[in-house]
Amino acid sequence: MKSITALFYFCLLIYLAEFISTWSDSETSIDSYIGDAGENLIGIDIVNSEPYSASITEESVSSGTFSRTYSWDYEGYNWQLTLPLDNELYEKYKSRPRNRDYDLFASDPYDDRLIKDIAEALSSLSKAHGLEKCEIPGLCISFVQSLNYTSDLESSGYDQYPRFPYETLYENGGDCEDTSILSVAILQEMGYDAVLLELPEHMALGIKSNTGQQGRSFEYEGSNYYYLETTGSDWQIGEIPEVYANQPVHVVPVYRRPMIKLDFKAQCAFSKREGVVDVNVTVRNLGSKRAENTTVYVALQAEDKLSLWDEIESSSITIEPEEVFNYTAKGLTAPSGEKFRVYVQASGENIEPENITSQWAMI
Repeated sequence: MKSITALFYFCLLIYLAEFISTWSDSETSIDSYIGDAGENLIGIDIVNSEPYSASITEESVSSGTFSRTYSWDYEGYNWQLTLPLDNELYEKYKSRPRNRDYDLFASDPYDDRLIKDIAEALSSLSKAHGLEKCEIPGLCISFVQSLNYTSDLESSGYDQYPRFPYETLYENGGDCEDTSILSVAILQEMGYDAVLLELPEHMALGIKSNTGQQGRSFEYEGSNYYYLETTGSDWQIGEIPEVYANQPVHVVPVYRRPMIKLDFKAQCAFSKREGVVDVNVTVRNLGSKRAENTTVYVALQAEDKLSLWDEIESSSITIEPEEVFNYTAKGLTAPSGEKFRVYVQASGENIEPENITSQWAMI
């Protein structure tokens, strides 16, 4: 039976789904701003190409909700984009666990409506201005580069605190992994092949190009991905800051996948002959895709790690992103005077097996 924690996350999923499904109908949606303002969103004044601070304006919409207009420069023009933001939804995102891989922040399914609206808005602005297809990624990145840079320690109190795209936009900035996560999500929605690039103490973006693009690139699965800096301003595709030029780079693909995290608590009752162990297992899907046909296996391992005193396996289930599944293995037995440890594994159709063990014990 699912715990109160599972119920909380189920309610969170329902809330996010309802919010996203109605977003496009809101009077403060991106589309309404694009549709009503049209060509007025693109300035005609030539601007200085030196580094600048983005112009931000905010307007209260209703209790707990507001709209924010982002203004930035690209190719000598000023561009603007207005987004609806919600205080309560932001708090929901903040409550979500951070112990997931970076790419899963970018592929998070609950940001879909937001990312789709931003991608459509930037595509509309690009067409209205007559940008070539090769210039559109530059417009996208210039928008993200205009956000404020803040370190995780300064903004959250933690050395590492990766953010979902919604959080980065709500907070009007973040550090290198936050802006890279936001950028790769938008570019992939726009149809570009983009990856994350992990460097020591830094993160950037890689974008695939086979059209004679110049600059620094990294090969991954037979394709070249060109470095793209997402912090600061005026960085071009293929241009890498000198401080990172000779550092190792790890290419991180971004796609939807499940990611299982396990935890358990064991309780033991014993007699002179044997111990009886109940194991309460918590399985959490921190991925961006449902975990299909997942089973939980629990065993009491003998000291040689090859033999088992007892074992049991759950029936198969499907675990949605952010969902928690609780399983109780009752009545496992181990003989008195023999060492054992609890071994728990989750496996499934589309997940890598995940396992954890307890310390050795003896009854």
